[in-house]
Order: sequence, then C-alpha cells, then structure tokens
Amino acid sequence: MPESTSDAFLSGHGVPVNPRDIETELTRLWGPAAQHVGGPDLESPHVTRIVLANLVVVSREADLPRLEGVLDEVTTRFPCRAIVLRRTDEPGRTVSAEVSALCHLPAPGMPQVCSERIELRAGPEAEDLLPGAVRPLLEADLPFVLWWTYDPREAENLFRDLGDECTRLILDLPDPGADPGALRLGLDTSVTAHGRDSAWFGLPRWRELVAQFFDPPCHTDALARIDSVTITALSPDAHTLPRLSAWLAAWLAGQLGWQPQGEPERTPGCLRARFRGPGGDVAVTLLTQADPSAGAPQILETTLTTRAAEGAETFRLVRSAPGSSEVQIHIDSHSYCTLPRLVLAPELDAARRVAGGLESSRVDPPFQHALPHLLWLLGPG
Repeated sequence: MPESTSDAFLSGHGVPVNPRDIETELTRLWGPAAQHVGGPDLESPHVTRIVLANLVVVSREADLPRLEGVLDEVTTRFPCRAIVLRRTDEPGRTVSAEVSALCHLPAPGMPQVCSERIELRAGPEAEDLLPGAVRPLLEADLPFVLWWTYDPREAENLFRDLGDECTRLILDLPDPGADPGALRLGLDTSVTAHGRDSAWFGLPRWRELVAQFFDPPCHTDALARIDSVTITALSPDAHTLPRLSAWLAAWLAGQLGWQPQGEPERTPGCLRARFRGPGGDVAVTLLTQADPSAGAPQILETTLTTRAAEGAETFRLVRSAPGSSEVQIHIDSHSYCTLPRLVLAPELDAARRVAGGLESSRVDPPFQHALPHLLWLLGPG
C-alpha cells in the first residue's frame, strides 16, 4: 500500500475499499506504526489504536451538516470502531465502502490515540444488505451501540434488525422538529430495552439543581406539596415544543409518581398539562421563546410552587441570559433560610450528549419512568 494512501488514512481522509476486504485493508493501512491496545508492545508507535465499543451510526446524506464534526468529537471522548451507514439515493443493489482513522493527541510527546471509521453507503434498493455487511465488522466481546440519527419509520426494517441486536440505542433526532411518532418507534422497548433519547442527556445539571431544592431531609415533604411547574425554554421554533423542556417536566412527573389528567392543551409557544400528585392537582406549563438564531433549545427558567400552611413557596432557577452558563437560584419559603446564589449550568452540545449516552449506565430507571409522560406531553404522532 503506498505510503501516501496510509498517510491519507491516518489523516482522516476516506480510502475506498471493497466491502469484502475491509479488515485486510485496515491491517495494511495501519501498518507497523500502530499499536493496538492489548496487542504486542512497540518501542515507539506513531499511533495507538483503542476500541472500547462498536458504534454503528445510521444517517442520511441530508444529516451531514447536523452531524459534521460531532462523530469526531464523540470518538475523541469515547474511542471506538465507528461503522457509519450512510443512506443515499444511489440506484442498484450495491454497497460501497471507505475507511479512515480518527486520531487525536492526548498529551504532548505521547502517541496519537486513534479510532477506526468504516463508512458503508447504500441506496434504498440495497438497504436490506446493510445488516449482513455490518455483522462481520463488529469487534467480538465489545458492546454494540446503535446511534440512529433520522426518523426510524423511514427504514423501519433496518431499524428493527439492528435494534434487536444492539446492546444500547441512542436515538438522536432533531430538537425541535422530531415527529412524536418517530420517538414512539425509536424508543419502543419491543425493539430494544436500552434505548435513550439524546435530548435526555442535555438535562443532568438541571435535574441536579431541581433535586437540590429538596435534598435536606427536613424539606423532602415539600415534594408532595408541589402544585405548579413552569418551564421556559429558548428554541429556534416557537411553534414546536422542544423535547428538552418536555423531558424535564416528564422527569419530575416520573420521579414523583404524578398521573396525567385529561389531555394537554397546546397552543403556539405554550403547552398546559395537568397531573395528579400525592397532594392534589399539579399544573404544568411549558413555554417556548423563539430565537431563530439559537442553534439548539436551552432551558431559561424553571419555577416550582408548593402549597404550605404558612403560605405559598416558590423555587426558581433562572438563566442569567440566553446562552449564559450562569443560573441564579431563588427560594422564597418560610422554612428555608437561604440567600440567592449563582451556579454554573453550561449547555451540553450534541457531541457531549451522545458521549453521555455512551458513558452512562444502560439501566436508567428515571428515564423509563419519565418516558410515558414525555410521549403523553408530545401527543400522538
């Protein structure tokens, strides 16, 4: 193999290969300069290959702008063998392939750490060939993570085939803009019991801050007295509810055992829903502020109120400004003695959310408890 081709491969440029010869060509392209973790020691390797999992990414040509650079950052945080299935409009029953390396420098003076990227391209007529092309490429005894990036109803047979074999699924649909029907299929536990929505991984810091209101044992009784929740989110589209805010409301409902009442009332920029909690009815309001320049939704404010004998209590988290990482905490209650304070709650971008899905536990009871409430809030699709 010419040195220039190997250099192009290690630089991240795709090298076309015959799908039947992928493993052979990868061995030749890596050459003697690469040390595989767990393999023979080399005195001074130029690169170190690390594979923690098999990451199968299913996407379309139209998804390229949204995913550009995201896969590179994900594999930097979580080195793996990335197998990218790209759906094209090409006619015929053929699958084309190319391979490249995704490398980064962990520290000055250290060898580069590299992952492999294998891209398989197929049109609609060859879609059924993809599962058979993927299986021989999976590294044995490693997890198989499926990262699905478009409406699974458009390729349901492929989705179910791969979902049935994967050890976990990350459903990464646009937010806002994903049809509730796509979420229902994508998170259907009959496909895989370990599916998660990437938007869920944008909320860890907000969930933590809300929970901290009630952490002290003397304040846990306030949870049963919550009577209203208002969540305001910034979004590129005011007419479509961001899943980010719906997930936060669904998480509260799932953790506190609230039961949906009736049907949510949906108007542009606002959703009103009612739950039944241990202490009575809970009114949930989800507001959306439009900003076409916003790249993705972000939570601006979360306010909880409770019933109390001494008067109403209010717990507020307010972002200092759109795009800011600073969140102000305000508590107005007779039983709390606190001053307003400021904490950091940076938004997690697409790559960090997907990486969070790879790094988290497969078993996530809060997600499972929240999922039915999310689907109810978003409505039928």
